[in-house]
Amino acid sequence: MCLLWLNCFLQDQAQKELVMPQFKQGDLFEAPGVHIVTASSCISQDNSLVMGLGACYAMKCRYPDAPKLFGAMISNYCGHLGVYGLLLHGKMGVLQSKRHFNDRIDVQLILYGLKILAAVAGGQPAMIYNLVHPGMGYDRSMIPEIEALLQHLPANVHIWIKNQPA
Repeated sequence: MCLLWLNCFLQDQAQKELVMPQFKQGDLFEAPGVHIVTASSCISQDNSLVMGLGACYAMKCRYPDAPKLFGAMISNYCGHLGVYGLLLHGKMGVLQSKRHFNDRIDVQLILYGLKILAAVAGGQPAMIYNLVHPGMGYDRSMIPEIEALLQHLPANVHIWIKNQPA
């Protein structure tokens, strides 16, 4: 039922000629709105989401309750290594890019999360959703399939790429 609604919503939005998302460079945590990082669904023994690297680690440092909060949400929704797509709480969010933190990114998981984000953002056009660029490797290479998916997000989604250190 939920997936059927999501597919109908996305088809309706596609017909409304959505404007592309904005691409930005810098620190997404300095921007107003919701801050969304990519994450796994790997839950530690204390029921916390593993948030050890990159923007996920930066979120953990900025919002110390984030690992426990998202760990509990994942445990309740899909369980350790399950599929959740996108979780939002207040000004924080996680978009699933893999199941285990050591896995390679999974384009299908990112696609699922981006579809949910498109539906949420499309339904709340006054809210800004700041998303760390999903699928960008440490070498700053981008995955073409993900680049194409990002073009279908609404204009109130801002895709962030961190500045390279000098």
